[in-house]
Amino acid sequence: MTGVDWHPAKETLTLVAQRYQTALAAYLQSGEAELLAEAYETARFALEAEVPLPDFGLMHFAGLRDSLLPAGSSGACLERAEDFFLEGVAVYDMALRGYVSGMAALRKEIAERRRVEEELRDITFELARQRDELDREVRKRTNEIRLRAQELESKNRQLVQANQDQSNFTYALSHDLKTPINTLYCFLGVLLEDFQADLKPEAQELITDLIGTAQRMRQLVDDVLDYSNVVGHQFTPERVDLQQMVQQILKDMDALAASAQAEIHVGALPAVMGSPFQIRVLLTNLLSNALTYGSEGPRAEVRIVCVPAETAGKVRLSVSDSGPGIPEDMQDRIFELFKRLHRYEQCPGSGIGLALCKRVAEAHGTVLQVVSQAGKGAAFSVDLDLEENQDE
Repeated sequence: MTGVDWHPAKETLTLVAQRYQTALAAYLQSGEAELLAEAYETARFALEAEVPLPDFGLMHFAGLRDSLLPAGSSGACLERAEDFFLEGVAVYDMALRGYVSGMAALRKEIAERRRVEEELRDITFELARQRDELDREVRKRTNEIRLRAQELESKNRQLVQANQDQSNFTYALSHDLKTPINTLYCFLGVLLEDFQADLKPEAQELITDLIGTAQRMRQLVDDVLDYSNVVGHQFTPERVDLQQMVQQILKDMDALAASAQAEIHVGALPAVMGSPFQIRVLLTNLLSNALTYGSEGPRAEVRIVCVPAETAGKVRLSVSDSGPGIPEDMQDRIFELFKRLHRYEQCPGSGIGLALCKRVAEAHGTVLQVVSQAGKGAAFSVDLDLEENQDE
């Protein structure tokens, strides 16, 4: 009737029963109060052995039967009493076991909850520590970035000012040099023209050389002035019609093109956005170089074309020639100031033109590229913003 399966080992149950029944029989015979202590101790022993309450009750009834019923009696009434006792005590037994198992589950749950809480405390502490460390690192990096930004801003202002000062100084110096050089050039020309008959051939040759030197100095001063203008030139992008600009530049170079017996091919050129002044400087120098160095034979072949650039909204402007080309180890050097591949006697020039072109490209947010192979000419190209790109 109990509906449970909770029993200790049979040997343990027998041992507890014998001890209890012996103690009960002794007490029933003597009635001495001190023997009741054995009931208490036996019950504690049974509890430690996990003897269920119904079994403990049966031990009591078994002791009563042995002590109270004479041999040969039926004992039916005592058996009914046992059944009645078991039926009632089963309720307490099941409740007691539920309490025990419930307490065990509760203790387990409490232990698990404590473990989780401890882990949460540990995790919360670690997160707080990491957050504080991250905050310190962020503040440190933010402060470093702010200081670095201030340093870069200061250096940028200094650089802008230095570039402006350099441009102003170069312009003033070149402008001041131009007047005496022009005067010297004119005086030497007058001296040769007015006194040629009175001069010895050696003197005439010397004056002619001096006139050539003065002419080169004039060209150098003009080129330096152009360079200083480009360096210091701030601009807002404007529409530049490349087709029209190239035609104007070629018209200005009729004499150079005729002397080079150049065959010039101009493709379809779009309108771009940029500085008209700087793009004119770029095209003028690239075309001048192509006509000057663009042929190993009697005729120079020059091409000016535009193709789509790799970047959307840009066009690649290219000026190529059929000249001797540029050695690979010299392709970086040609963009430096006053660096030349030929002696002045071979090809006149100051060595500033390509440096100017490089600065123009940089001012337009791009780079000037050169592709060249020995004996196959050279092609200079730069990417520029298409006019349509500015309307988006």
